[in-house]
Amino acid sequence: MTRPRDTDGAPSPLLCPALTFARRRKGPLGALAAWSLLESVRTFLTGYAVARALDDGFLSGDVRTGLLWLLALVAAALAGGFADAGVFRALGGVIEPLRDSLVRRVVRATLTRAVTSPTPADTARVSRLTAQTEIARDAAGGVLLTVRSFLFTSIGALTGLAALSPRLLPFVLIPLVAGLTLFAATLRPMAARQRDLLDADEHLAAFAGETDRAARDISATGAAPLVAAEAAPLITAEATAAFALARWSALRVTALGLAAHLPVATLLLATPTLLSSGLTPGELLAALTYVTTALLPAVNALLTALGTAGSRLAVVLHRLLGEETAPPGVPAPSLPGAVHTAMPTAKHTARHTAIATPTQLHAKPSPPAPRPTRPPLPAATLHDVTFAYGPDAAPVLDHLDLTVEPGEHLLVVGPSGAGKSTLLALLAGTAHPRHGQIHLRGHTARHARTLGTAARVLVPQEPYVFEAPLRDNLTYLTPNAPAPRITEAIDTFALASLASDSARPLRPDHLTPSERRRIALARAWLTPTPLLLLDEPTAHLDAGARAATELAFASHPATVITVSHHFPAPEPGQRVLLLDGATPYLGTHAALLRESALYRELAAGLGQPSAVGSRSTASTSSWAGGGHAQER
Repeated sequence: MTRPRDTDGAPSPLLCPALTFARRRKGPLGALAAWSLLESVRTFLTGYAVARALDDGFLSGDVRTGLLWLLALVAAALAGGFADAGVFRALGGVIEPLRDSLVRRVVRATLTRAVTSPTPADTARVSRLTAQTEIARDAAGGVLLTVRSFLFTSIGALTGLAALSPRLLPFVLIPLVAGLTLFAATLRPMAARQRDLLDADEHLAAFAGETDRAARDISATGAAPLVAAEAAPLITAEATAAFALARWSALRVTALGLAAHLPVATLLLATPTLLSSGLTPGELLAALTYVTTALLPAVNALLTALGTAGSRLAVVLHRLLGEETAPPGVPAPSLPGAVHTAMPTAKHTARHTAIATPTQLHAKPSPPAPRPTRPPLPAATLHDVTFAYGPDAAPVLDHLDLTVEPGEHLLVVGPSGAGKSTLLALLAGTAHPRHGQIHLRGHTARHARTLGTAARVLVPQEPYVFEAPLRDNLTYLTPNAPAPRITEAIDTFALASLASDSARPLRPDHLTPSERRRIALARAWLTPTPLLLLDEPTAHLDAGARAATELAFASHPATVITVSHHFPAPEPGQRVLLLDGATPYLGTHAALLRESALYRELAAGLGQPSAVGSRSTASTSSWAGGGHAQER
């Protein structure tokens, strides 16, 4: 996460807004202080009345005087309850305007950013407007109430000690100040550690949300090890932040012991000396009463509130007041079977159902531009690529070399579980090889993944449709698509029935599998991209829609990789990759019919060649036993 901050400190920029807010709320703060003075009086009488009742009353044989002082103590307690009610009424006059001020600030900043910034709207600000403003309200109320209580309780207790005997003050003040100083030294690093923990928690929660939405694809493709590997650093980061915060919390407990408990010990140890120097038993008992019933609870509450709610309040206010940027988007979990072009010749020993992942890409479309002085780079290359789903698992791809030329339309076929989607995942950058290199138009697959539609577009087996109007669904990857082109896509993929009301959001759960498939195909067809990855593009389509889809993509200028169980008839000269889990074959339709019994079985009943993938660049048959494609 990127943000300006002191690595060991709480955000100092909060001081100025806090002072400005306090100046504007002088009335409610004054009322709060006035009611709190009654709490100081109650605290003062808590010890002083005990001393007088004992020394001037019961120990002197004057029971009446002792009882009168105890009645004064009861009256002070009743007055304190009345003061508490006034304190909470005045507190509302401070805290509620604070929440309203934060909400106004977040709304104003969000609207300004949405209007002026070319980047997408910051959706994290919705959380800030709801959950985080409530956190700030509750934490601010608790901190203000606790700090107020400590200040006025301390005033009452220390005034009482001074009135009884100034000799008592050093035994209480020295450990109290030492503990509070140690505690103050932990505030800044604790705020930083609290912020680190909150950041780590947000990153892990965002990743968990992406994983939950992709659970179907993760299960279908056997990608759980990959997802677990991506989650491990996030979990470790949160655990590290939590341990760091715990260490500072332990130091805070030490400060609490110094400030709250050490004064009791010092008074008890000094009892013989104090009594011999003229201190009365009533004064000593009153001093212990001040420490145990007033100062100790007040210090305990202060240190606990500032150490937890105070640190969290500082972090949340820092975000709400605009000092921090929202956490960067967390990439979706990597799933095999996603986006890219490949001409594999690999050993596939693992069995996987080919299901691709939804790759939501927002980069501005950038159609491939030919270089005038040198040949274009290959659309995709794999060099000596080995991949397995675990350190002890047999390789799914073993030392694979492959090249796919620009504009080529490659058909990938094979039985279920032969590894087709694993190949696509490697090309997409959502899975990473144990060994070897993968490039898309000169970029590594990992880097190409960050380029969005400028690198590739995927139509997965289970396409995602948003609860939004049809036009928004179609232009999701191409927001600036011209209207005539959108109309052509609607006609080509037979979506007119869904476009009758342009403003009506689609209900994905009410769409048929065929409608969802055609929406995803139209979305990809609209997007200018150098590489299209089509995973079972004609599944759930009837014969007419299937033919229209094959014709539409046959004329698409991009490199197209089509994975299919339905086995559309390749054009003469088009290369076909057959994955059979043992010896992959790469060649033309005619050559594979001669070379592979499995291919002949898959192609049984195939009629005349259709329009799919007519732009081929190869005409030879080859096979691979785990390395370079061999000419035969």
